[in-house]
Amino acid sequence: MRRLGGAGLAVLALGVAVAGTGCGGPPSDLDARVDRVMVVSLPGVDWGDVQDADLPNLDRFVRSAAIADMSTRIGRRTATMTDAYLTLGAGTRAVGPVVDTAVAVDPGETYGGVPAGELLDRRLGAIPDGIAYLAIGAALDVNDHSAYGAEVGSLGDRLAAAGIHRAVVANGDAVEGFVSDDPPPDGAYARSAATMLMGSDGIVPEGAVSRSLLVDDPAAAFGWRLDHDKVLDAVDRAWVEGDRSVVLVEASDLSRVAAYGSRADAGQRRKMRTRALEDADALLGDLLHRVDPAHDAVIVLSPVAPASSPALGIAAVRAPGVDGGLLQSATTRRAGYVQLADVAPTVLSLLGQNPPDAMEGRSLAVGDADATGRVSRLAEAAEAADFRDATMPLAVTIVVLVLVVMTVLTALRSWLRPGVRRLLAPLAYGALGVVPASFLVGRIGAVRADLAGQAVVVALVAAAIGLTVDRVDRRRPGLGPLVAMEVIVGLIALDLLVGAPLQLNTIFGYSVAVAGRFTGLGNLAFALFGSATIVLAALIADRYGRRGLPWAYGLLVAVVVVEGLPMLGADVGGVLSMVPAFGVTGLVLAGRRIGWREVGLLVVVTAVALFGFALIDAARPPEVQTHLARLGQQVLDGQWDTLSKNLSRRWQASFGG
Repeated sequence: MRRLGGAGLAVLALGVAVAGTGCGGPPSDLDARVDRVMVVSLPGVDWGDVQDADLPNLDRFVRSAAIADMSTRIGRRTATMTDAYLTLGAGTRAVGPVVDTAVAVDPGETYGGVPAGELLDRRLGAIPDGIAYLAIGAALDVNDHSAYGAEVGSLGDRLAAAGIHRAVVANGDAVEGFVSDDPPPDGAYARSAATMLMGSDGIVPEGAVSRSLLVDDPAAAFGWRLDHDKVLDAVDRAWVEGDRSVVLVEASDLSRVAAYGSRADAGQRRKMRTRALEDADALLGDLLHRVDPAHDAVIVLSPVAPASSPALGIAAVRAPGVDGGLLQSATTRRAGYVQLADVAPTVLSLLGQNPPDAMEGRSLAVGDADATGRVSRLAEAAEAADFRDATMPLAVTIVVLVLVVMTVLTALRSWLRPGVRRLLAPLAYGALGVVPASFLVGRIGAVRADLAGQAVVVALVAAAIGLTVDRVDRRRPGLGPLVAMEVIVGLIALDLLVGAPLQLNTIFGYSVAVAGRFTGLGNLAFALFGSATIVLAALIADRYGRRGLPWAYGLLVAVVVVEGLPMLGADVGGVLSMVPAFGVTGLVLAGRRIGWREVGLLVVVTAVALFGFALIDAARPPEVQTHLARLGQQVLDGQWDTLSKNLSRRWQASFGG
């Protein structure tokens, strides 16, 4: 057994060398404590825009800020503006209501011809001061019954309890009434920005969202654009030196242009968007002049991504003590990627407030502080994610067809000529070699977004693996299948040990634009990892008999540990699947009959394993804890409803519910 797998070590060493290039140092917290936080929202902007457009103020800001791609997905779908802002305010993935989705009003306005005060008195039983989100009741209900369980308005409530002022200045309205051009999907009142800083009562105490912020402009989308002077006046009323406050300012013309897009030809759309980007950059410059870098923090983000790109926007944070680098959080654990839900905990942490336990997001940290070429790297990563998502169906179809052909040829091998039969083994090993090859090719920048180039590299690497394994099998008959499985299991395990760089935007890995995973293993890689482990354990037991069983059991346990440890795989669903599957495998290999007693034992072992990983996670510093720690805390606190929702989400993610 000492020589078992020796032939595969060369390939695995290559994997370590290639994967190691993606490793970075541990993240450092945003230790800044500030008096005020200004959030500037640039809807529909990605790092490609920053790289290509003439945005001098944003460029200067980014040079001194920590930055990342912002995932704008809510579950399996791209967030709407209301979904995104509700998530920003809840610190947990949230969904918008169907009724009055983006309707927020200033005092004295009307909606549908009815005075806002009358509507508020009818819906809330009072006429409060400030901006009111009319759909607060519907938003609370829909999120209370959603799989995510977001507590809408959590950020606003926590800020209010700490005596920190809140203000929103935004107006993305599209058109008066329903004549001429149709309104965008969210309705003629597009003011969902208010939901980020509202409390659970639906109220933002300060700011402005009415059409008083707009000025007529025949050349602008829907004939309206923001009046910068009025926007700045509204900001100045809320952004007062000496006060503790959070102010959100939205460059709403960007969302208005996006809503207008299909009504104009391509050239006019580009012209409108270019102007909106330039106006947004000018507004950002004026806002930054009002910020004290020594005492204030600025967060620039895109709540939604451009329609023409994957679901990735921009995120940038400048605060005292922050000087460049890439952002990450405990929810992503990968430098350069953050989620909408991470913003609320970050705002609270910057202001010295502890985020509530109900928030699934985690405060941002700076990872890979010495990163160079950050904007181009993030733009290229978004392009690679888009390429991966577009080509994955084709690639998987081709792989399945090749496997079908190989199966048919193997079944009919007695009909084939001897020369063709001799090719079946190296072809089969080469087919298995496609798995590690597809992961390794993702680290070759020259072919990251080149279908033909990737196909050539994968074919060459798979052929090399196939020929090597076939040669091993000829010298040591029966060892070839073991080595082929070792290459797959070993490479994926080593990848997890060094931070899973081979999973990023690769065919059998995951795309960060989908936002299901940012580290660890995605569903496809998990399926390959788990099934290859079972096959390898069976091959070990088959070849070495009783002497091989301890090695097979050790392999099964080691893979569960790698998949479940919070600093490695941190995969709740993986543990829930692997432990019973591997347990059944171990019992079968030992020749044990599987009855109800064994089934019950496997259920208990699975729960103990999952809870053990959760305890390990809970023992780590809070800033690096993952969802495992939250699951453990939910069990200890008896939060069975929340726990069942979390497990239900993972079930749905696995089976497409």
